[in-house]
Amino acid sequence: MSQTLRLMSRTLGLCLLLVASQAAAGEQTLRWRTGGGNIVTHLTGQPTAPLYEALHAVGARLGRMNSYGWRDLARVPTPHDFDAAMLEAHGKGITPVLLFEYEGSYQFLDPAQPIGSYKDWFRAGVEYARRFRPNGEWGREHGIKDFGATIFAAVNEPDVQNTIPKKDYHDALEGLADGIHSVDKSLIVLSGGFAACNIDGDATLRGYGPAIADLLDNGKLDGLDLHTYYNDRWYPLTEGRQFSAQTCFDRIKSTLGLKRDINFYATEFNVSRSEGWSDEKLSASLFLTAFWDNFGVVGAKGQPVTVFAFPWALPDTDRVDGPGYAMAAGEAPWRPEERSKVVQRVLNVAGDMKVVSSDPYHAGTMHLSGPKSDLFVWHNRRGWTDISGGRWTIALPEGARKIELWGWDGLRESHEVSGDRYVFEALAGGETYMALVTR
Repeated sequence: MSQTLRLMSRTLGLCLLLVASQAAAGEQTLRWRTGGGNIVTHLTGQPTAPLYEALHAVGARLGRMNSYGWRDLARVPTPHDFDAAMLEAHGKGITPVLLFEYEGSYQFLDPAQPIGSYKDWFRAGVEYARRFRPNGEWGREHGIKDFGATIFAAVNEPDVQNTIPKKDYHDALEGLADGIHSVDKSLIVLSGGFAACNIDGDATLRGYGPAIADLLDNGKLDGLDLHTYYNDRWYPLTEGRQFSAQTCFDRIKSTLGLKRDINFYATEFNVSRSEGWSDEKLSASLFLTAFWDNFGVVGAKGQPVTVFAFPWALPDTDRVDGPGYAMAAGEAPWRPEERSKVVQRVLNVAGDMKVVSSDPYHAGTMHLSGPKSDLFVWHNRRGWTDISGGRWTIALPEGARKIELWGWDGLRESHEVSGDRYVFEALAGGETYMALVTR
């Protein structure tokens, strides 16, 4: 090879490396950590259009893709069940998180459909990882590069029905994890989301937590997926951060006696528009707090550990889901309800930023940073901060030129700045605020 060709080859290689590293960096930003569901595998086209419209409108890049038909009655995997949905997701620019559904009630059907053995789930893990990981069998068949699932989960909310035998549940998840990791150790495996801590404060997750504690400690499962539905009677965030995603995460880890510092996931969270919170604007204000609560979860050393958080349910109108959790004001075309508008505003402002730090235990603040701006978040709510008097001091990054104060409803005020700090005086309590600093 001539020196010129070697130089061209080396330059091309460096360019490809740069593109790859930039893509990887982009996937750490907020919009790549935000998503929604469900993209169900037996429905494509018109039935899934509202979800894709919603994800595009708010600026999110992830979607939970779930299947009830991922194996046959003999528990033989049927991976082609995901093919059409994966192709649609690729065409829509949404990266899927694959969820293998199983309900405890299935074991009581005729014929019975038990959850299956370690061996059953190991086989499924191998086949689905081979097929749907980036550049796997499915991607090669369709000429699609660098797109696929890197996160796999199984059995959504087992603690709600509480009927799956705990050992069988453990063995199924261990088999799935071992099968997937035998194909690619970098792929992430999770249990489906848990609800019991949110529902009734059960930090054992009705026994399913202790059942998989060893899999969390040894890293076969990457972390906990917690579903948090804030409600004015049952989980009132207005009463303080004891009703937060962070609190449940900490209580569960302590109860399970985990030694490894695990990650946090949330495939479902929302603020219920019901009873005392039925006003749409109030629920939107509360939703901004809920949004940053889920994205601001920290680990044992105070480091941010949220991998992603998905509001439920972005595409649904009250016709589908009732007014409580429906986040769409209209369908065909999709129109956002006030809580969805909050997601839009946040991702418009901070979608290309990464979470730098979070202090949920004391100040109730967060810091995100992007290429040209920084975002600072403050939960100025009773029981969420030890900052008093509504006086919020922002440590300005070098080169700061302008600061904007944002609330749940949009931009509140804007100021030119210089120096190393800016102070907002006498901000009203009972809100979460965001300060956007442009450099």
